Amino acid sequence: MSSNKPLRKKRKGGYFEVWAQWFDSPAYRDLSPPARCLLMEFQHIYRPGRNGRLSISVQRAMERLGCAKNTAQEAFRELTEHGFIKLNHGEMWQERMAREWILTFEPLNNKEPSDKWTEWEPGKPVFTLPRKQTQARRAA
Repeated sequence: MSSNKPLRKKRKGGYFEVWAQWFDSPAYRDLSPPARCLLMEFQHIYRPGRNGRLSISVQRAMERLGCAKNTAQEAFRELTEHGFIKLNHGEMWQERMAREWILTFEPLNNKEPSDKWTEWEPGKPVFTLPRKQTQARRAA
């Protein structure tokens, strides 16, 4: 006698959800492939209760995405401007600590997700990253 249940292969490790609502959104569709890949890296390290303390350095992003430093930095900028991630704490390079990020489509501190990506419009960033002071000095 056969069962009508679909077979599910047991795999090691966890999984993460990709909601059709943000996957089909103009904000997500406007992201470059490296930014989309970086978003998946953030989902991979996300755990309930850790949102706001998610940390991927530019160096780590370069390694995981297989890209140059400028490409990795641009991916962080895109995800921020499109409202998928928000900077929680800036880097402390003296202590060798990378920035900490919030995924806006996941709960934070037992509150509903802010879903800031829904506010994105072309040419109107949701968030902006602060410029490093060394860049500001060069421009002056």
